[in-house]
Amino acid sequence: MRKFVCLAIAGLMVLPVMGVQANDSSSFSRPHQEDRHEAAEKSERVGEVEVIRDEYGVPHLYAKNKEDLYKAYGYVMAKDRLFQLEMFKRGNEGTASEIFGDEYFFRDQQSRRDGYTDAEVKDMIADLEPKTREIIEQFADGITMYIQEALQAPDEKLSKEFHDYNFSPEDWTAVDVVRVYMASMTYFMDSHQELTNAEILKALENEYGKEQAKKMFDDLIWENDPKAPTSIQDSKENAENNGTYSSMQEISSGVISAAEDVGKERKDFVESSEKLGLPLKIGSNAAIVSPDKSATDNAVLFSGPQVGFVAPGFLYEVGLHAPGFDMEGSGFIGYPFIMFGANNFFAFSSTAGYGNVTDIFEEQLNPENPHQYRYNGKWRDMEKRTETFYVQKDNGEKKKVEESFYRTVHGPVVSIDEENNVAYSKSYSFRGTETQSIEAFMKANWAKNIHQFEEAASQFTMSLNWYYADKRGNIGYYHVGKYPKRNDEIDPRFPTPGTGDYEWEGFLPFHENPQVVNPDSGYVVNWNNKPSKNWTNGELSFNWGQDNRVQQFIKGMETRDEVKLEDLNEINYTASFAQLRTHYFKPLLIETLENHEDEQEHYSYLKEELEKWNNLEEDVNKDGEYDAGIATFFNEWWELVHDKIFEDELGHMNELTKEITDHRYGATLAYKVLNEEETNVDWADKDPEQIILESADQAFDKMQQEKGSTVEDWRSSIRTMTFGEESLIGIPHGLGDETPIISMNRGSENHYIEMKPRAPQGYNVTPPGQIGFVKKDGTLSQHYNDQLELYENWEFKKYLFNRKDIKKAASTTEKIYVRPEN
Repeated sequence: MRKFVCLAIAGLMVLPVMGVQANDSSSFSRPHQEDRHEAAEKSERVGEVEVIRDEYGVPHLYAKNKEDLYKAYGYVMAKDRLFQLEMFKRGNEGTASEIFGDEYFFRDQQSRRDGYTDAEVKDMIADLEPKTREIIEQFADGITMYIQEALQAPDEKLSKEFHDYNFSPEDWTAVDVVRVYMASMTYFMDSHQELTNAEILKALENEYGKEQAKKMFDDLIWENDPKAPTSIQDSKENAENNGTYSSMQEISSGVISAAEDVGKERKDFVESSEKLGLPLKIGSNAAIVSPDKSATDNAVLFSGPQVGFVAPGFLYEVGLHAPGFDMEGSGFIGYPFIMFGANNFFAFSSTAGYGNVTDIFEEQLNPENPHQYRYNGKWRDMEKRTETFYVQKDNGEKKKVEESFYRTVHGPVVSIDEENNVAYSKSYSFRGTETQSIEAFMKANWAKNIHQFEEAASQFTMSLNWYYADKRGNIGYYHVGKYPKRNDEIDPRFPTPGTGDYEWEGFLPFHENPQVVNPDSGYVVNWNNKPSKNWTNGELSFNWGQDNRVQQFIKGMETRDEVKLEDLNEINYTASFAQLRTHYFKPLLIETLENHEDEQEHYSYLKEELEKWNNLEEDVNKDGEYDAGIATFFNEWWELVHDKIFEDELGHMNELTKEITDHRYGATLAYKVLNEEETNVDWADKDPEQIILESADQAFDKMQQEKGSTVEDWRSSIRTMTFGEESLIGIPHGLGDETPIISMNRGSENHYIEMKPRAPQGYNVTPPGQIGFVKKDGTLSQHYNDQLELYENWEFKKYLFNRKDIKKAASTTEKIYVRPEN
């Protein structure tokens, strides 16, 4: 049992290694009256907003009405992170190459190809409710307000990067705000996996013939694994057996070249996006606990969004306060709402849903015209759009380039193969409704109870998981999104024929999405895993298998009768440093070693060391090496085991399929093979025990030869990460931070919130720091990376919600005026 120590240092909650419970002795003032009439707000439009920054530079804004509040929100965000906002804007609108040249031209093309024109975005904004539209406009105006101010004194108010790259920021509009949301959030929903799956199947067919290839493919990418852990554990539905789809559509022979081309494009897009600082590495975990499971009889929430580690961070923390409205938390840079935090009534969070909201359609092309495709028995012209780019040349001049992009009825065309007369287009179930999802998030921010929150969730059309925990003790989980009803004749793991015969047949009503309120288990946990037993995700089904990383959170909950905030932190700590293969594979290894102890002397030694190991790759004494030498052995053993199972059978295709068989979420097929569970084909040409032991012998011999005779000799150097290492490769979204810290499989920020009757209370950390502004001479803000050491050491700052606590922690207080007449 770990010992918890809480030290109060200038308002800071310090948690050596494992966390702390929120300070119950803090006093709280009453929240604002929640029934203040909207007309009263509008009558007080004086334009004055108080900005209180706490000791970590986090701004807490106090306004007389929401319009002023959100304009001030845009202003302070721009003041803290303007260059980062500019990179998000340019990266998502497809104008990065105007500043950074040819290296970013391809990325710009993809952004324009898959995105919307300004006119299309304006039409979607026009469809928003007036209140939402006005606040988005105010948020954009706030960003512009700071830009205009900075342009009057660029040497003092424009961050160093603008001077380094010799350009100035441009004004923002509601279109820019919406596009930043649409482009970045769409990437999280995006998938070309149907093409990769088809490439795998074709490669297997060429090697083994159609019949054997289909069996192998169904093992690799199953329909539904009934043993996969789910977030909704109390479901009464019976999981379907792990079967295969009844039919499999014919796939063009040109799919391999299309998959390779799109795969390369995707890789290039990711690389340039990372250099621009755009969030592409996604995951996220979260937990909600009801009073039945909570040690304090209050609902609690843990939030761990995983969107990568860069400096400045992707997440921006803020406190928003107006009559009838109080909220504190964080959201993606450039978003006008909070995604992770709490208001007066409830705490909330979200994670990537990985639901099946994107399909690739295979279009049959006219041999006489590659820009015509067969649809409903007729040749139809693709919609053509020509975009103009201005690409920076080495001499500083800009060259004008025009590129044409095409769409079918299904969506943007991502590949045209004239030789095989096929094209591939990408269809999003949520296309055209992205502003509706922005509005849903904002309504969730303004909600006051679970019914209003659920109503907001029902309007969100992209695939996420939403979490709710309120001061009345209710908890709720919603797998949100707009999910198509697909034709039964189609196998969703592959591209769908685009002839019009297999179109979507509408969308599931929201009440059929996985969701639960106050489950009997007393908790919900999620790490992008399967939401419920019979919910499948088509081409990405290998994400949701029996071996899944969410087991770390489930185990943490199930081994505790009741849960406190520090328990949630300890569970998170364990998950962050766990060698994830230990959950299923370590017991198999120990059992096999025990069965053969009399054959080799080192089997007993390995078994004992494995049993003593806590399964974590941690460095508590901070000597730069992992504490457990046996972890080095286990990692080597796992690599050998994996390759022995799949390399002989798949040969050169092992590299194509390894991202599936050794997926970061789990290795389900390998476990089934070693555990001698039923599969469609015999993957191992040896007895599973022989594979386990041979790999153990080889790993042991390697440790002996290269490191020494005992596990203490086997300790290996820790893997490290830095905030912004990708951004330092090329064109940065900021200067980054080169300070190395131990690698963690952890949220980019963490919130732990208890919903007490009077107000939320807890602690959080949002590394590396709040303020990304860098002076022209290179001087960093004191809040550029002042949360990095907290994060590294598992220490936290107090979650500041109540005005009295905020003023107590204040480092600066100022008034800003967001209306011209002031």
